Amino acid sequence: MKKIFMMAIAAAAITITSCTGNKTAAPVEEEVDTLALLTEEANTAADEMVSNLGSLLQNKDLSAFQGALETVKAKIAEFIGKNPEVALGYIGKVQSFLKDNAETIKAFVGKNAIVSGLVDNIANIPTESVDKLLGASEALGALGIDTKSLVTSAAENAVDAAVDAATDAVENAKDAVVDKANEAVENAKAATVDKANEAVENAKEKAGEAVDKGAAAVKKGLGL
Repeated sequence: MKKIFMMAIAAAAITITSCTGNKTAAPVEEEVDTLALLTEEANTAADEMVSNLGSLLQNKDLSAFQGALETVKAKIAEFIGKNPEVALGYIGKVQSFLKDNAETIKAFVGKNAIVSGLVDNIANIPTESVDKLLGASEALGALGIDTKSLVTSAAENAVDAAVDAATDAVENAKDAVVDKANEAVENAKAATVDKANEAVENAKEKAGEAVDKGAAAVKKGLGL
């Protein structure tokens, strides 16, 4: 029985080594999943905004059009703070709409300096790379977006995501070790029970054989 439980402990130790060796896999997987979800969120928000701007442009609702552009400003700041790479995709989609409809928008906006300024400032944000985006303090500043604070926020979010992923990996590894140890113990218990049952059955069989031999000897002695 000691041997069986020593095997259970050995199995748990092997599992700990295995989990330790794979501890870097979970954070990478978590990071990819988070980025994919955020990218999907940004793409959906951009598509909905482009559709909304198109409807407002068609209906010539200047006040609502201005409100939508203010929302674009807020979304740009939000996505830069979460992940500048994702922000590039959002900005690019909105800029494509503004560029494709430039003449219509210009005629629609007319002499409204506020809306015209919003359109120009959003259109002037550089999207060639993350470095150019984060370095565009003038273009983003014209929209009231504080680049420095957003860069800090993005860095903090990246650190938090890495910490969360590492924590999840450790917890998952702990759970896996506990599960394997419990499984090994249960298997050891089951093996012990099986061995005990086997021993009982063997004892019964031998006892039966002894009884049969005894009965045969008695019968022989009686001349039966």
